[in-house]
Amino acid sequence: MGFNLKEKFQNVSKKNIAIVVSILFILAMCIIAGFEYYQYNTTKEKVTAAQEDILRSLSTLNEDGQPKKPSDYKIGIDYNKAIKGKKPILVLFYADWCHYCIKFMPVYQELSEKYKDTFEFSKVNVEDKKYERLVREIGITGFPTVFIIDPKYDNRILLSNAYLSKTELVSSELDRFLRIRKILDSKK
Repeated sequence: MGFNLKEKFQNVSKKNIAIVVSILFILAMCIIAGFEYYQYNTTKEKVTAAQEDILRSLSTLNEDGQPKKPSDYKIGIDYNKAIKGKKPILVLFYADWCHYCIKFMPVYQELSEKYKDTFEFSKVNVEDKKYERLVREIGITGFPTVFIIDPKYDNRILLSNAYLSKTELVSSELDRFLRIRKILDSKK
């Protein structure tokens, strides 16, 4: 009364076995082809992202192929001139040897282009003797340090370094500042 596997296989025709094997083979090929297609698309996206990173990094290189120092970027005006103006100022305190400052400069450049009508932009090299007193008064201890300074309302806002990695994050903070400034202006 038991199950006899040998007897069951003797009753199966070779034609049925060939059909089952063919179906299993086709299924296996479809699975492999789907996996290969997935791998191809995933790799293609990674290559595209890598190519974009390379292009972005090339724009931040100087003539010698070295990363541009923050002082190499022609962004904004001198701090002493900016502080006498009417617009709020986005001030970057940096050191040329600081790798985080070097990495932040493309973001700062994008911001200077996007907000050129609403903010003045200024860079302060913390190692420059003419800014020694300013650096001490503001209390700069790390780099990069970014402040929104509003001479109109005698206000300083320190932007968290957590925002400095992406243009969108800094933009949201600048937009928030502009909304609050607009409210203050309407109260006058």
